[in-house]
Amino acid sequence: QQVRTQQIHETKKKEKEYIKLQEKLNQVLMEKKKESSRSGMEIMNLLQKEGRQRGTWTGKKNDNDYYKMIVDAYEVKKQELVQENADLRALLRSMQMDMREFLNAPTGSSQPAVAGNGRQEAGSPQSPLGGKTDVFDLPFHMARDQIEESLRTKMASVKARMTQLQDAQKGAEVTSEVTERELELEAQLVEARSIIQEQASIMSKHFSKSDKPRWFDTYSLKFSSV
Repeated sequence: QQVRTQQIHETKKKEKEYIKLQEKLNQVLMEKKKESSRSGMEIMNLLQKEGRQRGTWTGKKNDNDYYKMIVDAYEVKKQELVQENADLRALLRSMQMDMREFLNAPTGSSQPAVAGNGRQEAGSPQSPLGGKTDVFDLPFHMARDQIEESLRTKMASVKARMTQLQDAQKGAEVTSEVTERELELEAQLVEARSIIQEQASIMSKHFSKSDKPRWFDTYSLKFSSV
């Protein structure tokens, strides 16, 4: 009973950590989206500003500087996207590992986690190139379907696992209530026996051995057999 309660506590702890990671992912995606929009606007504003001044340019050097500025701005934006993708890949990889650890945590049941489509959750996914590899290191156009399928499968398994834990917790609570009731009844029985013994002792003092009523002997005999 204590081991089961400890397992439920540990699983709830992992569940809270998973929710925090999910919130962190959503926050990172929103921040990156804002940064991307802001960077794009900055490039457009810069090009429009320089474009308005092209009428005052007199040489080819100004045109070269203008094109170089466009290329530099594009390269900066490209590096930002590369870093953003690397951060998102690392975060997705971390979340995948945390979900896998959560699903592999013991619950007292030998049944494997099953996804909503009825298939058992597998280990690391197969890459299109054959063999097992880190799917998050592949180009997105090659890994998109695998990533979506893996995350959807694990989310379905997490939901099924949470339902299983809730049912186990309810069962543990019912068992605990029954145990407490049994202990309460046992304590009441001990108290009742103590009162009966005390009453029998008092009654025995008021009756001598010679004039003790027959019913008292019968009563004492019945009580001694309890």
